[in-house]
Amino acid sequence: MIIDIHGHLGNINQAPFWAADAKQLEQYCQKAGVDLLCISSAKSIMYDAMEGNRDLDAALKNSEHLLGYVTVSPVFPESKADLRLLKSNPKFKGVKVHPDYHGFDMASLRAVEYLDQIAEQVELMLFHVSCMPGTGFADAVRIAEFAARHPRTNFIMAHMAGIFQNGNYPYFPNLQGCENVAAMKLKNVFIDTAHFLMYVYPGVMERMVEIVGAKHIVFGTDAPLQGPMQMRFAIEVIQALDIPQSDKELILGGNAKKLLKLK
Repeated sequence: MIIDIHGHLGNINQAPFWAADAKQLEQYCQKAGVDLLCISSAKSIMYDAMEGNRDLDAALKNSEHLLGYVTVSPVFPESKADLRLLKSNPKFKGVKVHPDYHGFDMASLRAVEYLDQIAEQVELMLFHVSCMPGTGFADAVRIAEFAARHPRTNFIMAHMAGIFQNGNYPYFPNLQGCENVAAMKLKNVFIDTAHFLMYVYPGVMERMVEIVGAKHIVFGTDAPLQGPMQMRFAIEVIQALDIPQSDKELILGGNAKKLLKLK
């Protein structure tokens, strides 16, 4: 089973070429060979958290290959009420947090206090980790420190724990996030592969596996920011790794299956 742990419903960055409704995302899965795609609402991240959660709730009820995250944010504190969706709709499997787009810093005591309350109520949280020039509200180590305080909750850190999109040194991506988080040896922290560098430049994925280990990596693509062809390329990169087949299966779906508590 191949599980993409990181995607979105709707329009990323208001760009028409990064937009997909539920039907299109189902088609992405079919074309890429993905069995399940876990998504949050782009509207929740870009505009209104609760309105986007409602849209996603409706879309999931009529989908076959899609699972969901409830988006919560201290900027939209009322979004905490949407945790009810985790009980009313079994296709919701966890919570999505995006400090960079929502404009709050994980160094904020008030923001962390709010998220502490969320973490005590859920079993899985997917955190965006800062990976774009000019951002830095979601530093990998701060998120890992947050995860250390909530050992009963599992955490997924997106974007290879924040590999920077460094145009000056594209062949030497910054793996600082992976290294520092791996050194903390947290059993409840996983890192997803949702970054184009994993397949654009040779050696990036190999280095990630070396640092983090297959047992703490989950497959993600950021669809529809990455289309079905890119999703397939990412799968092929993992399949081509010089590691045991059992480790490839953990990365592509085995770890995610446990996190999502799928049978």
